[in-house]
Amino acid sequence: MKKKVTENLAKIKSTLTKLFIWSVPILALLACGYLYLDYLKDLGPEITISFHDASGVEAEKTKVRYRGIDVGTVKTVIISADSRETIVQVRLNKDVEHFAVEGTKFWIVSPKVSFQGIAGLETLMQGVYLGVEPGDPKRNVSQNFKGNDLSEIPDSLENTSVFIIDSKSVESISEGNSITYRGLNIGTVSKLTLAKNGQSVGIQINIENQYVKLIRTNTKFWRKVGINADVGLFGADIKLNSLESILKGGIALATPDKFGEPAKAFTHFTLEKDTPKDFEKWNPSF
Repeated sequence: MKKKVTENLAKIKSTLTKLFIWSVPILALLACGYLYLDYLKDLGPEITISFHDASGVEAEKTKVRYRGIDVGTVKTVIISADSRETIVQVRLNKDVEHFAVEGTKFWIVSPKVSFQGIAGLETLMQGVYLGVEPGDPKRNVSQNFKGNDLSEIPDSLENTSVFIIDSKSVESISEGNSITYRGLNIGTVSKLTLAKNGQSVGIQINIENQYVKLIRTNTKFWRKVGINADVGLFGADIKLNSLESILKGGIALATPDKFGEPAKAFTHFTLEKDTPKDFEKWNPSF
């Protein structure tokens, strides 16, 4: 009897030892599972942004920033199946999951120097990053976005009105160029589109609403040029405009003293071939 009791105690001890040995990895596995679920709970949405050119964007390094704060990280950078675009996969932080909605804009921020100032200077030390302008949180959730390929911080298009300028060509004009009145920036070239018949180009401009009163039905638009020259028999009159105009171009506008009615949004204008004569003498009082 004593021998049997001893054998039973040995079996119980062996079973308890085995349970103890196996309980350690099981508990460790349960702990890891709990930590992983807790990690997933704190993750924000994963989105994809397509760019024509994603120069400088690196997986696990490039950040998404909003008002100077990191709100996400680039996870992967791959070429699309048709090899026409670069697909950037981003993981947003949990606290900005409301950014993943239709209308949110993303763009690449890199150093840019112009004669109006320097943009993206911080990227010289910290590297390229993605800027974001969140859409209306009430809009539908989205996971796929079309990125802005401008390597500069675009001006917000909120509180602006759209007008269209028709032109035979857009030589020296590109998206992001400024729209100026008396040398003051009042808007931006936001989009260039080719007409369906292929005979003209539509230049979409966004004018800040505080300056919309300047846009009248008879307002004139023309290309900004860096050098104006008037050559005659008895000499030449050469005028240099801003160095930024020489390098970037853009569009200037003016309205005659006898101005027309306020132009409605999406009104079409024609880009003048030449700078209007004596426009500098125009001095309308709106």
